[in-house]
Amino acid sequence: MKRLLMYALWLVCGLSIAQAQQTPIRGRVTDENGAPLPGATITIKNTRISVTADAQGAFSIDPGNHAQPILVITSVGYGSIEVAATPGGTVPVVLQSVTKSLNDVVVVGYGSQRKRDVTGAISSVKSEDIAKRPITQAQGALQGTTPGVVVTQTSGQPGGNPFSVRIRGYNSITGGNDPLYVIDGFIGGNIESLSPEDIDDIEILKDASATAIYGSRASNGVVLITTKKGRPGKARVTFSTWFQNNQVPKELKLMNAYQFAKTVNLQDSMNGSGASFNQTYLDSLQLHPAGTDWQRSLQRKPWVQNYQVGVSGATDQVNYLFSLSYLDQPGLILNQWYKRTTFRSNVGVKVNKKLDLQFNVYGEIPQSHNNSYPGDLLDPFAQAFQWDPISPIKDAGGNWIPSAPYASIQYNPIAQATNQAVDGNSVSVAATGILTWHILKSLTFTSNNTYSLGYNYNQSVFGPNTGNGFIGTDYAQVYSARGRSYQNSNFLTWHQVFGGHSLTVTALYEQANGLSMSTTSKSTNLSTYALGYYNLGLGATQTTSSTYSADALQSYMGRINYAFKDRYMLDATLRDDGSSHLVKKYSLFPSFGAAWNISREAFMQGSVFSDLKIRGGYGVTGNQAVPAYATIPQINVGGIENASAYFYDGTTPTRYTPLGGPVSTNLQWEDDAQADAGLDAGFLHGRLNFTADAYHKKITHLLYQLQAPYYNSGQTYAVNLGSMMNEGLEFGLGGTPVKTRDFSWNGFFTISFNRNKLLNLGGLDNVAVNGIGSPETGLSLLKVGNPMGEFYGYKFLGTWKTTEAQQAAAYGNKPGDSHYQDVNNDGKIDANDLVPIGNGLPKYSFGFSNTLTYKDFDLYFMLQGTHGNQIYSETIAYTWGGVGDQRNPTTVDALNMWTSTNQTNNPTFSKTSSNYINSSRWVYDGSYIKLRNISLTYHIPQSVTGRWKMSSLEVYVSGQNLFCITKFPGYDPEVQNVTGPSTGTAFTAGLENGIIPVPKSYTFGLRAAF
Repeated sequence: MKRLLMYALWLVCGLSIAQAQQTPIRGRVTDENGAPLPGATITIKNTRISVTADAQGAFSIDPGNHAQPILVITSVGYGSIEVAATPGGTVPVVLQSVTKSLNDVVVVGYGSQRKRDVTGAISSVKSEDIAKRPITQAQGALQGTTPGVVVTQTSGQPGGNPFSVRIRGYNSITGGNDPLYVIDGFIGGNIESLSPEDIDDIEILKDASATAIYGSRASNGVVLITTKKGRPGKARVTFSTWFQNNQVPKELKLMNAYQFAKTVNLQDSMNGSGASFNQTYLDSLQLHPAGTDWQRSLQRKPWVQNYQVGVSGATDQVNYLFSLSYLDQPGLILNQWYKRTTFRSNVGVKVNKKLDLQFNVYGEIPQSHNNSYPGDLLDPFAQAFQWDPISPIKDAGGNWIPSAPYASIQYNPIAQATNQAVDGNSVSVAATGILTWHILKSLTFTSNNTYSLGYNYNQSVFGPNTGNGFIGTDYAQVYSARGRSYQNSNFLTWHQVFGGHSLTVTALYEQANGLSMSTTSKSTNLSTYALGYYNLGLGATQTTSSTYSADALQSYMGRINYAFKDRYMLDATLRDDGSSHLVKKYSLFPSFGAAWNISREAFMQGSVFSDLKIRGGYGVTGNQAVPAYATIPQINVGGIENASAYFYDGTTPTRYTPLGGPVSTNLQWEDDAQADAGLDAGFLHGRLNFTADAYHKKITHLLYQLQAPYYNSGQTYAVNLGSMMNEGLEFGLGGTPVKTRDFSWNGFFTISFNRNKLLNLGGLDNVAVNGIGSPETGLSLLKVGNPMGEFYGYKFLGTWKTTEAQQAAAYGNKPGDSHYQDVNNDGKIDANDLVPIGNGLPKYSFGFSNTLTYKDFDLYFMLQGTHGNQIYSETIAYTWGGVGDQRNPTTVDALNMWTSTNQTNNPTFSKTSSNYINSSRWVYDGSYIKLRNISLTYHIPQSVTGRWKMSSLEVYVSGQNLFCITKFPGYDPEVQNVTGPSTGTAFTAGLENGIIPVPKSYTFGLRAAF
């Protein structure tokens, strides 16, 4: 009996102890002013048990079987502390603010540095900043957030790569201007393959002292992206989703059917022909004036869906992260969409004290349908504002109306969008293996190896009910391509601290190679299109072409970083790069930088500055953005479908192989020499931070596509020709100026100024280059002494007034006709009167982002814009008629044309008037301010989520591009044409022709963690 009682007593005590051990510890984390610190991390020391504080700073943590646990509390920007706690007790925690941000580690390429030791111009974007906006492409995270970086969304089409990223201006004429993307050490990684939710950190290297470690390919700046990894603690499951409704932000003001018919009759009478519409028809239209609204008939207001799920965690030996995301993005016009599935696996293994391994695998599977409209005459969106409101979409029998007798001469845009099919399917996979061998305490060897594979299979068909079918050029086509690349980076890092000295030496050997091949099969005039592009054998003519390309890079690099007492920093880099693309394959790229941490000096102690650093640097980087085999003479292939095929027997076209154009015999790297001076300052213990940079860049040996004489093929070929300059100023101011117990305001303002000038073009000057759209030639201009991005045309002075009849007659005009400037005063308007009429490059760009936090709510908003740039709008030109393929005006502004009693600057219909497409009449102020994003987030209190076995839950609603302040009368001042032979070059900046605008969006989403 006694033994039974003892067992019972032991059982009761054991249950009581177990219950006590499972009782959570509660508390609240605040700063020295009593304000809560949401997101603070609370960990049971020497365990993986960890939680985060909610929006009020409150937390609840289960101590497990620890009777006397020690809590370790940390928060970014504050010193960590350890607190002894009792299960079931309450622990108040106060963290002291420190300038910890200066000790944060930033990625600088082939290693990392403390932020306080950096001598170059580097900006950062963190994952928490990316999460504030529902973006579909990683480049969107850079928009308005980084000094010196201008990001524009050049199109509102779904998927693809609608962003143009320019770091410190345009640095090349035709050699490419995109930055170099490095993803987890993989140089040239596919930025489009990244799910924004997988990004942990983005570092932007802007000046040459920072970018020169990448030597070649780094002249346009470097974007280093680090993806997320598992963090210590128990396994963490995350889920996020958002739903977004998109719509065209504005529509052009076009005439209704009645207004259009009256305007056509006026045009007829002014041209001396009979009226197209009788009074009876006009009276019937007046009763029902709307007619066909082609804009709205083409547009959609689609819902976009995005889902992401991830699992992550870490032990002492292994950290892991697995994620899967899916995006479903219909387009703004009918029969258009983009879908993308991405997956990522990041696994790190600490094999022993000497050896660390990291394995990263990612994949992307995008699919698209009709998402590659470049603008111009044949695109449905560009045609919708050109078609007349009188013509119906279909006739009474339900058949498509192929063409109309008024306005546009092109094919029905609704029929075109509905019946064409351009389908893209691709798969890309990359695997990175990183081995880190800690040879000695101060010596480390790292080998980073990435292998990537890509496969594309694109199919298209333009059948009878498309513009091609209408003119007898219908076809179906299949394009298949595959490629692979391999990169091997090996570097030794020696780091030693002795006394007040810190020295780091890095030595690198790197090699990379790539291969790609493709096959295109095309079939025209198929006997039936019922099978679409699945049976090319049905065509009257089949043709096949193929390509093959391989290239390689080899590099050596040495770098020295030296610091003395955290006050004086010096670094120097020398990189030797060799490219298979060039004749002079190898080139040296040196750089050096220095910085002085003034705030570490004794005389600065107790000052208002928590940080004050001046820095400067100089370096040279390169650009080798020319195609493989650009230096090897080639033989062209002429096919039987080629209009220039040779007819040996006088009737039968024969395949032939003529010689190609000339090639350069001394093609070398395009060099970018850059000097930078910067200032970093922190105030109020790091609560406010200011940064400023001034830079000057001179680019020499510019890569240029020079046209050969016609006796030598007349083709273009790559040469090094001339020089160009970029200089500018960048400023950033941010921090947390207001912080109380329940409210805080965190903001960041950035503004960047850039000036560009073409210094030399090897004896060439006033070189007119092709612009956009079918009717234009020579719309853009390369003029020595002027900036890139110049528009070239006639200066429009309005209309000739009745008081100017005599002057107008001297030019063969009369009052009401277009009036252009006679630049050389020779009494006529001709090619000698062409002058620069605008520029597409902004004088400055800016961004202003803010987060207002009140208890469990966050309000975030961002304003972003540019100033001083112009837009040449072919869209507006077409709506006035009389240009290109447009016979009659469709804009409502045509109701306000010149008359003798209303002498406006809108030219009247006249046989004596000239309506030049290359004219300043179509150049507009492109400056804008956009509300890029505004969102309201509610953090569900942990007292609620804890009952649901969740560590956090957030719900939010947001809007993107809700308003735009601009004088530009077109769809969107941000979009521009970037397709065709001038892709990504400065002389396409500001050119616009029927591009789908960036949508206005409303988003609803949630983020949850378990």
